[in-house]
Amino acid sequence: MKKLIEQVLDEEKPPGMTPLFRAVNTEFALKLKNVFFKYEGVGPTGTQKDRISRLHVTLAKSRGYDTISVATCGNYGASVSYYASMSRMKSVVAIPSFYAGTRNAEIYENGSDIIVKNMKYEDLVDYMKGKSEAENWYNCSPSSDNSWVDIVGYRQIAYEIVQQLGHAPGYVAIPAGNGTTLAGVYSGFRKLYLAGETDSMPRFIGSSTSLGNPIVFSWKHGYRQIQILDSARIIETGINEPLVSFKAFDGQRALNAIYQSKGAAIAVDDQEMSKYARIIENTQGIKVLPASASALAAAHKYLRNRIYGKELVVVLTGRGHT
Repeated sequence: MKKLIEQVLDEEKPPGMTPLFRAVNTEFALKLKNVFFKYEGVGPTGTQKDRISRLHVTLAKSRGYDTISVATCGNYGASVSYYASMSRMKSVVAIPSFYAGTRNAEIYENGSDIIVKNMKYEDLVDYMKGKSEAENWYNCSPSSDNSWVDIVGYRQIAYEIVQQLGHAPGYVAIPAGNGTTLAGVYSGFRKLYLAGETDSMPRFIGSSTSLGNPIVFSWKHGYRQIQILDSARIIETGINEPLVSFKAFDGQRALNAIYQSKGAAIAVDDQEMSKYARIIENTQGIKVLPASASALAAAHKYLRNRIYGKELVVVLTGRGHT
């Protein structure tokens, strides 16, 4: 099945490639050098989730499933529901009742059945695992048996960066909620490096909310083993929902990537996320989600007093609302 997914990726290059461009105006505004944006907002539903959703739907259909399921805080559900509808598959999307739900209408319009539960997102993921097994649904939620697809899908971001830039950059900044995107991109660069396709590995800067994320907490306190946080002390907001968590499902992989690349995990508050989203819009003319802009905020915090030569690539994982 992994060969099937790799074949889909190969067939979608270069049409599936997202833009990489130098952010000169942002460099000037922030007094940084060699800043490039890898903009994931150009996909059908506007986030990097489109990369993995289409692969999950492809795999689900190849295995004979008629229904695909996912637990989500919004973006992933919108993406899965879109690709399922395009492939004439049924989809079931589970959402915590207290989340902002800015994409619920879109998910519904795509024909999904929506399950709303008064649960933390992490608990809802566990719930959907059992529900999917009982109903014979293909489950593409984090930590499911199919979650290896996510790492394979996000490797493509690394492959594209090297193809577009011509080499590996010095730094890659990525938002980290569950850690899956960061872990996948790191895996892609590592594969290229071990294959001799690049002569260096970038340092990874993971950004996340200051209101609760195991990757940031673990790195800040020097833990090599990812920590599970006290769920009662996690504060979800409409801005940090894509990043906040008490249990990061791919957090260990992301934490390993940060340590192995000699990078950093930086906390960013809601005000900073919104501020840097405005900076990106004002300097480059594109709207991004505040959670996506956290990557630029973290990179700025980390690099503004450092001398560095090679490029900084900031992965902007989702477009903002218009």
